[in-house]
Amino acid sequence: MGLHYESTENYVVIGTKSGTTRTSVALPTSYDTTVTNTIEVAGFSKLNLDILYTMGASETANSIEVKIEGSPDGTNVYRIPNESVSGGTSTLTAREFTFVGANAAAATISIGLDIFYKFVKISIKESGVVTNAGTVYAEATLCGK
Repeated sequence: MGLHYESTENYVVIGTKSGTTRTSVALPTSYDTTVTNTIEVAGFSKLNLDILYTMGASETANSIEVKIEGSPDGTNVYRIPNESVSGGTSTLTAREFTFVGANAAAATISIGLDIFYKFVKISIKESGVVTNAGTVYAEATLCGK
């Protein structure tokens, strides 16, 4: 028997969607407002982020970085950490997801997370670009309530 969630909601986080047609946006090489969005997640316990990443023409081995931050008010944001434990000491580092795409082609990735925040800010950038920037479309599914 699987988990049952009273409610699920979908949000286009980056890009646009009409019916089933997804429209991506150009990726910058640093985090900026063109590929950043803050969504309210209060009352939900799971977030799944589906990403369609298309590397630019003639590009090879480029990657995208996804930064997810929590916020109590939608304005002040806090990095979500990774934890490593050694000898009983927890060391926290800022969490960032890196995904290497398919050479000059479309690739998909799905990131599932437990959430504990009122708002989540999602930002995406591309690295390794020589000439042609790639594009990205991201959609979130929230489960819980």
